[in-house]
Amino acid sequence: MMHRKKHTGSDRASPYLFDDSSTSNSADDGGSAKRKGRSRNMASSTALTVTNLTKNMCLPGVPVALKLVLFSFLAFALLMVLTAKARRAHFRYKHKNSEGGLIRGPGMPVPLVDQLKQKLHFQNGNSNLSGKDNSKILQDSEDGNSAPALSSMEATKRMLAQPSKFVDAEKNLKRQLLQLLEKQTEEKKSQGKVDPNNSVLGVKISNRYLGEDLLPYPESKQAEGEWESKMNKRKDELRKQDDLEWKALMDQYNEVMVDYMEENEHADHRVGLHHDEPDVIDVIDSKPQKPQQQQPASNVKQVTSDDNTTWSAPLKKAGDDATILLKPAFGTHRPSSNAILVFAEGYDLSIYLSFVESLANTGYSGDVVFSISNESKLKPGVKEYLLSKSNSQSEEGVNIIAYEVEWTCFKKSGESARGSGEGMNNCKMTNVFGDAAGNPVDDPREPRPVATARYELYWIWSLQYSKESWLMLLDVRDVWFQLNPFEQVNTRDKVTGELHLFGENADAVRIGTSAYNKGWLVTAYGRKTVSPYFNEPVICSGSTMGNQDAIETYLRAMVAQFDATSCKSKGCDQGFHNYLYYSGQLGKVDDEATSVGAISKLLVHEQGKGVINNLGALRTKPLKEWGMYDAEKELVLNWDGSTSPVAHQYDRDKEVNIMVKGKKKQFEQQWRLGKLNTA
Repeated sequence: MMHRKKHTGSDRASPYLFDDSSTSNSADDGGSAKRKGRSRNMASSTALTVTNLTKNMCLPGVPVALKLVLFSFLAFALLMVLTAKARRAHFRYKHKNSEGGLIRGPGMPVPLVDQLKQKLHFQNGNSNLSGKDNSKILQDSEDGNSAPALSSMEATKRMLAQPSKFVDAEKNLKRQLLQLLEKQTEEKKSQGKVDPNNSVLGVKISNRYLGEDLLPYPESKQAEGEWESKMNKRKDELRKQDDLEWKALMDQYNEVMVDYMEENEHADHRVGLHHDEPDVIDVIDSKPQKPQQQQPASNVKQVTSDDNTTWSAPLKKAGDDATILLKPAFGTHRPSSNAILVFAEGYDLSIYLSFVESLANTGYSGDVVFSISNESKLKPGVKEYLLSKSNSQSEEGVNIIAYEVEWTCFKKSGESARGSGEGMNNCKMTNVFGDAAGNPVDDPREPRPVATARYELYWIWSLQYSKESWLMLLDVRDVWFQLNPFEQVNTRDKVTGELHLFGENADAVRIGTSAYNKGWLVTAYGRKTVSPYFNEPVICSGSTMGNQDAIETYLRAMVAQFDATSCKSKGCDQGFHNYLYYSGQLGKVDDEATSVGAISKLLVHEQGKGVINNLGALRTKPLKEWGMYDAEKELVLNWDGSTSPVAHQYDRDKEVNIMVKGKKKQFEQQWRLGKLNTA
């Protein structure tokens, strides 16, 4: 009987390059091998398909390595084409052309980071280049040109020439500690022959270089107490020295920031910025001082009307017979009511909800006047919500009046822009003023940030109220109401002519220590004029209150400052605000004999001691640690422990910001469900 020969896996060659079937477990029931076989067949089929496609469609006959090179080249070329415009713009901004002229736009400043590197580097005398080369590079910087490129050798030479106080100190500390290690090693070899009192084994050491005259360890165990006393004293001295060096560095940084803002502003609109004036050394006293007012400097154009008692109405710049065309998009003013005036364009529903609902919860009864985006640009739900709060038929409750202002905006380069660019673009208002016949006239002022132009809108709105009405000018995004903001003044007899200003924390910031506040003042008025104010507290322009007649006069003054200075930096309005107060142009605090226009009484409230609590300068630690936030009651407090009626800049504090965000979500949910009280 014939028997067929039984073949094993080892008797035939595997069709696969790597076949581990021969090493499989002898106890395998065969299913595993079948699955492996199917998997290999599938992988082989896929590889064959890809290979065929490559041969037929992607350069058949060309080696794979060469194909990878070609595809990489094509991808790189495509990337170069797609990014050519951006790279060209960056190159034009950073470099000169072949003829040595500026490719960068006329007057465009050197980037701030480059200025910081160049000016701090050369002011400290840390360059290895000659004084002539230093002067040339600095002059290039001032002219708006990039500093000349250094060769690799020059750059290395300059880098090695840089002093490195901390690195050198670490090297010296290591050297001294190695000496201690050698002494300890020798003492161990002596096998106890050294007097324990003179031993250096186990002595304390310092983790900081103390100088060559004081080692980072005592000479012996016996001298350890005396050495430790000297070490602590030396560390205190070094710490003070570090503080002085850090303050000097920050002063240099502030100077560079101010110079940058001046140059940037100069590039924007060619305002004379008094570059030829001598530098002023800023010495900031750490002791709190009461804000002191100065007499107006004689070299600053005083912006007053012909009778020298008040400023001209803003619409007069459009002509003596100019009229106001701007009307509310919806809502009606209640002339005898108090009112809060707010520029609030571009925000989503949650911002309006938190502002209005927190205000309504205090029992406030009065108007809220908003400037909002055109209806086509409003975020979802905003108009519907604001309309629900328009309550002009009743004398009680919150009543919203909304204005839609049309803007024509421009980038800093003069190119047309879509919108204000979050305040960075300069804009002109459209259809706000008209002639005697009611025909629209062009905005008579240069394009300016909307944060500056808003004071013209405030002025127009203020005309709708009686002299005894109390008006408040507020930011919108970072305001949280906790008590009726006019509760204190409502309990008094009716008055007119009062203007209330609100300061930021004087211990945390002064005009001279804030690069921004200092820069806005210097840009608008020149360093020589405003340097007497550098040691004064900052007065916040985002929170002002007063009777209608006093607010109307103040708003005339604010608009007039732009007309006089043409300062177009975003934030210059805060510079105007502080200048008007410290120059005495709004009168003197609590001195009715120095009344200006309708402002018969001027009051300035220190941070945390008035109706509006400006919290921004206290961001160095949580408000709870300052004693200004009660987390259990969820209340921001004044310094005396009382509740702040208005918490401004609350979002700088993490815990308060989280609390308000939670409230916003509640308001939004209630509104979405239609449960908000619209009465």
